[in-house]
Amino acid sequence: MKPWRLRLGAVIVAAALGLTGCASGSGGGSSPSASGPSQPVRIGALFAPTDSLDPVTATSPGSMMLAFNVYDSLAVMTKEGAALSLAKSIEPNATADEWTVTLRDGLTYSDGTAATGQDVLDSLSHLAQSPSYASLYSDIDFEASSASGSTATLKLKKPASDFLESSLGMFSTIAPKGAFTGIGAGPFVVDKGDPSTGYQLHANDKYWDGTPAIPQVTFVPIPDSTAQANALRTGEIDLATGLNAAALTTLSGAPDVKVADATLESAAALELALNTRVAPFNDPEVRRAAKLAVDRDKLVNTVLGSTGEVANDMLGKGYDSYPEDVAQTVANKEEAKRIFAEKGITSFTIVAADMLPGMVSSAELMAQEFAEVGVQVTVDKRDPQTYYSNLEELHQAQAATAYWINRNPITEFRSQVMPDYPFNLSGFTSETIQQNLTKATATLDAAEQKKLVGEISKEIHDQGGDLIWGYQKQVAAYRAGLENFTSVQSVPWLAKATFNPVG
Repeated sequence: MKPWRLRLGAVIVAAALGLTGCASGSGGGSSPSASGPSQPVRIGALFAPTDSLDPVTATSPGSMMLAFNVYDSLAVMTKEGAALSLAKSIEPNATADEWTVTLRDGLTYSDGTAATGQDVLDSLSHLAQSPSYASLYSDIDFEASSASGSTATLKLKKPASDFLESSLGMFSTIAPKGAFTGIGAGPFVVDKGDPSTGYQLHANDKYWDGTPAIPQVTFVPIPDSTAQANALRTGEIDLATGLNAAALTTLSGAPDVKVADATLESAAALELALNTRVAPFNDPEVRRAAKLAVDRDKLVNTVLGSTGEVANDMLGKGYDSYPEDVAQTVANKEEAKRIFAEKGITSFTIVAADMLPGMVSSAELMAQEFAEVGVQVTVDKRDPQTYYSNLEELHQAQAATAYWINRNPITEFRSQVMPDYPFNLSGFTSETIQQNLTKATATLDAAEQKKLVGEISKEIHDQGGDLIWGYQKQVAAYRAGLENFTSVQSVPWLAKATFNPVG
């Protein structure tokens, strides 16, 4: 079977692990399925004031948790590739410019209404109107697409052999008639809540894979990693995600608390986005100087500690198509100092917010690094809850902290190098990259696609504005007795979990 063609049988291994084709493992427990009575679970989460039940407003980790657990997704990305969830099959035609999505037999929403192929079209059309998801779905020709019964046929404006991995597998929630008001086909149903107070959900007894054992899930608004660790230690929550080394120190010796193994899969790739739209980083030599000024080992050891791994300005470390042959960028202070002096660069500003733990402290440490090469850096600290509320302002910033989710590189290229994509804070692209990306997404030859992905990654490494300095591995901690939880692209997934507190 070619890697671009996915059928239901491709998720048998995942199903055997209790993931049922909708997640990749990172949680605890040994039993392969939910069984017996279970207690409610409270999860720490960061929300933004603008979040709502409509995913197009999502700008925070908490809102993504809410979306996946309430609406689910047609497919999701795992370390092994795309896996089906709400869809029974997703298949391309011979030229990969038409994809047929067939929903699971008898799939219904939490209110009992049947999910349809038209809902798929309406939902993806709604997502395509949002700047956040335009890069995923703007290439669907919705007028030429069609629906019948539980099937939707998606006609693309150009071939996309990676459409499953780069679009549907990234985020493909559906709702009745494309209206995201809280009625979904996910494992849980919203009872009440808002971004300031959190959300309370109950198990969906109409979920396609059976009623979750956990009767109630509460997302508790908690602003940062350390606060989550403290809340877990004191018993205010039962699950904390996205923890850093400092948070793990807080949990050291905590009774009845377990820490999941750290993994590069869906890790956060932390970066300093050097804005190629404005001075001084519209000059590629100045971008090179910035990359040479930063001691990545020092940053990772100081900010991320045991949860970190050094990065090399490219996404996808740990995945098959990651170009391991590209030399690691290492600090060269003398060369950086020479370039900055030659270009007359003496100062710039970094806009920073703790969207993830350590992003502000990393900016402050980098300011010290730049000072060593004669450049004065001002760190403009922002509120993480409103950081992405004005993307146009960030597009004018000289440099800004940001992060990506570590996945197969091709799944992020549209977001990373499309000049009109709102979260491409560096604004970097090139004609060569665009041409190679077109070829990579059109070919059905896996070896040729891998070669093109490597060329794109290398150009981003050599010329781009993404100073990706470290990977913060995914680390979750939880109360003993929580078993069989996993993650969907770093989002806690409790459809198969049980919770019976110890002690």
